[in-house]
Amino acid sequence: MLEMDEARPLADAPFPPEAIDSARRLLGAIAASIPPKARMLAYLARVRTWNRFHSEMSAMADRAGVDWRDLMLANLSYDLLLASLGCSTIALPTADGPVLARNMDWFPEVLLARASYLVRVCRNSELHFASAGWPGGVGVVTGLSARGFAVALNAVLCPESICKTGYPVLLHLRCVVEDARDFDHALAMLRDQRLTAAGLFTLVGSDNLQRVVIERSSTRHALRWPKDGEALLATNDYRSLFPPKEGNGLEIYRTTCHRYAALKRMFARWSPERTIADTQLLYALSDPEVIQEITAQHVLIRPRRKEMRLFVPRRLLTTD
Repeated sequence: MLEMDEARPLADAPFPPEAIDSARRLLGAIAASIPPKARMLAYLARVRTWNRFHSEMSAMADRAGVDWRDLMLANLSYDLLLASLGCSTIALPTADGPVLARNMDWFPEVLLARASYLVRVCRNSELHFASAGWPGGVGVVTGLSARGFAVALNAVLCPESICKTGYPVLLHLRCVVEDARDFDHALAMLRDQRLTAAGLFTLVGSDNLQRVVIERSSTRHALRWPKDGEALLATNDYRSLFPPKEGNGLEIYRTTCHRYAALKRMFARWSPERTIADTQLLYALSDPEVIQEITAQHVLIRPRRKEMRLFVPRRLLTTD
């Protein structure tokens, strides 16, 4: 776990050397997958986000000995490399309040797993938000706000084109967990913001009724709420905004329906009056019908308790 205090300069944050080293290796792999001509996008993203994240990225880049533009491009990797991503997400009602459990499927999975940390950002010595990320991951893929909600991103391919004037997806999720006042405000931010690329956002609050998947294109949305007491699921296809696709041979679609069906079977008879242990959730996420070769993280969040846990598959830590 990495602790960051907003009152202290990022240059003084107590990051262990191995965290910086693993982040540098991950950044190198991401940079190698992005065409050199895309570097100009770092400047455009800096302008589009009104310099909000520039000082943070510059400080992290200095600590890692890399160029801030490469770090910015890594935080734009979702928008640039969408077809190589996946993810499976469960929003489950329980007697203790809702639980968000998810696999984060991302390439390169070995380097990402080894660079993964639960990053906790504090304000006045109290938790402000947390993210399942890596040193240099300014944007958020899976995050928890101390204001009682959590959000997770699943990749999706959209029939509509990207929006060059939209807000970068991972950086917008950072804005949501940092700025939203509550579940309803977070929902409005995820629903209404013009984005660079499409995505599926699973938003979970502190009450079992506060569970929704926001299906997004760059400019449009559809809300998918669960029926009474059922598990709310997301993999990598639209179910409301656009008709589900068969796959077309693309990697992102290779197992999405299979994973969705497997999770639906697992929780078909679920009762919101039950509780569920972390080990049971990890068992479901590690099921052979759900886990993928590029699964780099398992994340469990209980927003009512402001609890977030991050795990990585053991096999990725022992792979040469």
